[in-house]
Amino acid sequence: MRVKDEAEEEKMQILKEKLDDFMNKALVNYDLPGLAVGIRIGDSSKLGLDNSNDGNDGFVYHNAVGYQDLIDKKHLLPEHIFHMASITKLFVGTSILQLWERGLLSLDGRLVDYLPWFRMKDERYQEITIRQMLSHTAGLPDVKDYLWDKPETDEGALERYVRSPEVKEAYLLWAPTEGRFSYSNIGYEILGVVIATISGMPFEDYVRKYIFEPLGMKDSTLLSFERGIYEENGQDKNLCAPHEKDKEKRIVRSAHFPYNRAHGPSSTLTSNIGDLEKWGQAHLSQRVLKKETYDLAWEKQALVPNNGEFICLSWFRREQNGFVLYGHEGTDDGFRASFWLCPELQLSIAVCSNISGSPVKKINKQIFDLLTS
Repeated sequence: MRVKDEAEEEKMQILKEKLDDFMNKALVNYDLPGLAVGIRIGDSSKLGLDNSNDGNDGFVYHNAVGYQDLIDKKHLLPEHIFHMASITKLFVGTSILQLWERGLLSLDGRLVDYLPWFRMKDERYQEITIRQMLSHTAGLPDVKDYLWDKPETDEGALERYVRSPEVKEAYLLWAPTEGRFSYSNIGYEILGVVIATISGMPFEDYVRKYIFEPLGMKDSTLLSFERGIYEENGQDKNLCAPHEKDKEKRIVRSAHFPYNRAHGPSSTLTSNIGDLEKWGQAHLSQRVLKKETYDLAWEKQALVPNNGEFICLSWFRREQNGFVLYGHEGTDDGFRASFWLCPELQLSIAVCSNISGSPVKKINKQIFDLLTS
């Protein structure tokens, strides 16, 4: 057992104070209702940070500033729940890779081999593979309207959407064999139906049984309507309210909570920074997938235009300060989230805010700069 000396304790305290100061300034400078940050660094990380009592848990930082609901002046706490938007896609990708490990699908198998009923007006849809949808290289277009104002909550909503005219009448942007990146939420809705079809259970049930429960992610769900988001009374007291800015740049509540079960695989995760820490640590310790599967999951598939990043199998890959990070952003009406891992440093950073347009990725990068400077 390693015992920390006074110098190390002081170093940890200084870092926490720097992070606290950074968050308070970010809240004001970016004009946010609320901001939550969760950081975890392994005890053997080359950053040499450990604030645990026995020296075995590494550095942990959870903090929240601002308001859970700005209008009602309810203060934000680290345990409060955010809509995580497209971070949901990482759970889709992991589910697909779990099924691949079990020999239940091939990444280069054609979509129509798993969903024989699937149709698009563009006959090239028959070429689309599972790998191409995971890496946004299938040439699929994007969702036009999530219908947050007309949500569906029944089990059949997802497959109905994949069978809907928006998908059936669509044309591909280019041939899937071109391997070009174009972000498509439609592709992930389809993957959710693939998971449900192969596993024999609703997509949300699969993620709960094979990811949330084994990792102890008790504050996470894909069925956000069960948190009472459509009820005036009985709403989950830990759920953050979504916010946006009006024409005068004043912060107001969003008209709708961004949920529709028809778009579950692309965006409906609600969780908190504590559960995202569990998610991150499970991947850093390679407990969710096999080691060789991580090599596959984090392999570059295509260049993302304009920002120098690469798409892997659901994970985005970027470099910063000489280190490689893997993660995903989440953007929906009323919420923003940013989640990144750095395996080399055994580091995970989650940043969440309850307002449209919050620069959470910029904040995440600034925190990484602070930790590695």
